[in-house]
Formats: sequence, structure tokens, C-alpha cells
Amino acid sequence: MKKKSCNRCLKEKPIYAKGLCKTCDIVENPQKYLIGKKPNKEKKVTTKKKKTETVTSLKKKLDTYFSLYIRLRYADENLMVTCYTSGKVMKYTESQAGHYVSRKYLSTRWNETNVQVQSVSENMFNQGNAPMFAIKLDDNFGQGTARHMVELSLIPFKQGIDWYREQVAYYKEQSDLLKAKLNIE
Repeated sequence: MKKKSCNRCLKEKPIYAKGLCKTCDIVENPQKYLIGKKPNKEKKVTTKKKKTETVTSLKKKLDTYFSLYIRLRYADENLMVTCYTSGKVMKYTESQAGHYVSRKYLSTRWNETNVQVQSVSENMFNQGNAPMFAIKLDDNFGQGTARHMVELSLIPFKQGIDWYREQVAYYKEQSDLLKAKLNIE
């Protein structure tokens, strides 16, 4: 750096900004030299982007409320439910919403006939006990119900975001009504 005369102290020093040496520039602009802090400039007002709902996020919400609804609809006053396929009695919080036709088929994923309360062992470790599930479906809902569920699962399923929003709202409301009925907070 060339040495020039500082406009403020008139000493011959290296000039940094606006014709001032570093010492004089620090006196006039101390914020500029604070470590880790930026000078006070107008801060941009940033607004947080509202997370937009996606079909994927709505599917997760729908799964949550639908599962809760399925488990609560058969709960007694002691909050106990009976496994659809094994007959095991357990607290509703220890049960799962078991699907006869796999939940990967969207056309039957949220079908109230296709989904019943199951114990974790039946649903997870016994693959839903499909043979017993089919027998129970036919006994409870009429002969051919299990076959109908399989046929229904093959129908292409494409719904818009509004449909998912409506379903989430419906099953949230139904779950809340059942919670109130069973005195669950």
C-alpha cells in the first residue's frame, strides 16, 4: 500500500477507506471492525415460508388419524380392544390398524372394511394372518367380502390434494368424537 496523508489526522499512513488511515476509520466507523458482527445496515425482512402441504404429507396425516379411528371405534369404556384375527384383548394404544389387502394398494388403504384392529404380533410378525382375516371378513360383512377387497385393490386410485384434505379432516373429527366419548385427552 502506498502511504498517503490521512484526511483526519494528517499523518502519512496507509489509507484504508474514504481517505482515512485505519485508526481514524475505526474512530469514525467502529461497527465495521467488530469481530463477528456486521455493520448496522437495514436488515431484510424475511418471512418464513409456510410449509405447503403435499400429497405425501397428507397421506401420513391421514394414516395417523385413520389408524387412531380404527383402533378407537372398537374400544370399550376401559379402552380395551380385541384383535380381529387372534381374539387377544389389549389396550387400544398397544394395537395396530391391520390391513387385509396390503396398504400399498391405495384404493383399499383407507377402506374401513379392509382395516381392522390387530395385535402387533398378528399384524407384523404373522403378516396380518390373512387366512383368518378373510374368514372373519366373510363372516362379519357377508360372503365374498374378502374377494371383493382384493378386486377393489386392483382399481387404479388417483385422488387430488383436496380429497386428502377432506379425509384428514373427517377422520380427525371422528377420532376426536371417539376420544371425547371415551374420555381420552
